[in-house]
Amino acid sequence: MIVRTRIILAMLCVAAGAACGLILLVPWLGRDTTLELQVRDSVSGRWVWDVSMVIQNRIIVGFYQTDTGLRPYRFTHLAPGPTTLDVSAPGYLPVSLALVLRRGENRIGTPISMVAPGIPGLARFFVFEAWDEGNLVAELRPVSTRGTAITNHPCIDLWVGCRVSVQMNGGAPAEEPASTGSSRGRTLYEGELRWTWDPAPERQFRYRVPIPAPVVQSDSSPYRVIDYLIVEGDPSRISRTQLGDLMARLYQLGDPARITAALDAEKDRLRYFVDTSWNVPARSP
Repeated sequence: MIVRTRIILAMLCVAAGAACGLILLVPWLGRDTTLELQVRDSVSGRWVWDVSMVIQNRIIVGFYQTDTGLRPYRFTHLAPGPTTLDVSAPGYLPVSLALVLRRGENRIGTPISMVAPGIPGLARFFVFEAWDEGNLVAELRPVSTRGTAITNHPCIDLWVGCRVSVQMNGGAPAEEPASTGSSRGRTLYEGELRWTWDPAPERQFRYRVPIPAPVVQSDSSPYRVIDYLIVEGDPSRISRTQLGDLMARLYQLGDPARITAALDAEKDRLRYFVDTSWNVPARSP
């Protein structure tokens, strides 16, 4: 009788343990499997326009995020186990990641960096200047082969250089803007400029290139002519460091014709664009 009682008690304990385990297992089985990730432009570190993220036939499309940082994207109701995440965006190389999702929350800790080989459809740049807090700031405006402005494009690590000269007219410094008859006088600056990228949603053109007043030699003449050279390297063929070293060597040639001839010989690794601004005021209004 005592033995039977012990057996019954043991069976009751096992049943109770199984019930407790089942009580704990049910919430775990009911946990939603999710995936959280971030996507960034490899150069600017900012948002990627029109990015598509696809996993298990579910898709999230991202456009503007914020101008202060990246926002997370979150998939829900996923199936745990091996799977693939595909990320793509116009102008960028696609990314495919093999993942193993565990039941519950999953997170890709490092933002997925998207690399762009160039600005899609780019035919040329137009450059426009304005004075800002004592410095002349150039805005680079990419234009397509159809002659339309390109907006919301990938951030390419451009090399930008310029030559600032005194604007001449009739053999003397120009005293007023002129549409014809002007020429270049004394060179006041020649070299590389550093650009900045503006991620604000309301901006239409994002490359801003300050020409700091201290780097330009002083001259009393009222107008300048600025020749820009903008180089877009293919990141799969030339690194930004290699591009900088190349341009430093080429700029030592001095003669613009020799520089462009040398760039033509590098056409398998880069593209270059030139633009000239005349009648640029030498001082802030």
